Amino acid sequence: MENNMFNNYREWLNEQKMPKGKRSALLAGLELFAKNGYDGTSTAQIAETAGISQATIFKYFKTKQDLLMNILTPIIENFIPVYRDDFFSNFEKYNNDLPGLIHFALYDRYKFLKENSDSILILLSELLINQDVRDLFAKLVLDSRPIFTQTVLKSLKDTGQLSENFSPAEAIRTIVGQLLPFFLQMHFLPETIKNEEETLKSIEKIIITTLGK
Repeated sequence: MENNMFNNYREWLNEQKMPKGKRSALLAGLELFAKNGYDGTSTAQIAETAGISQATIFKYFKTKQDLLMNILTPIIENFIPVYRDDFFSNFEKYNNDLPGLIHFALYDRYKFLKENSDSILILLSELLINQDVRDLFAKLVLDSRPIFTQTVLKSLKDTGQLSENFSPAEAIRTIVGQLLPFFLQMHFLPETIKNEEETLKSIEKIIITTLGK
């Protein structure tokens, strides 16, 4: 994968060189797996949404599972690492500013989750039940650990503003613990949130108050 930055995985996929029928199947699978789940989506539905025949799907993918893995594998192995590295490269800007670091991390990662909601929802659901996906994601986590330690955890510690009650790793879990439920609430229960921006500001305030000295 070239290190070009795209707004989301769907945009990246549209730029890849592949037969039109294969791309259509991948895009339709991405949409329907996110909306209905893997088990709730048939190849007939994918074919109809893609505007192709089921025979075309099986020309490029041996099974529905193969189609799923052809969606998730490049997300885990190529797309996420590019955005991971871009995200981590910004942390050194906040060595003496815990509130600024928290603001950046919260808003940047929420933007990424929101713009890639279909990909993220498929990934989250498959992590619960699919060993192949878990193995791929575990490798991503292990590969990310050195740069994560050298950038994110170090930056949190170097601010000198992190409460002694929290280690840098615990601070990250606190941020994720606030961000992920909000993302899921915005996707599945948007009517329960009156103002997205105001809620984000409230979450940011809670995290800064909790983690700061």
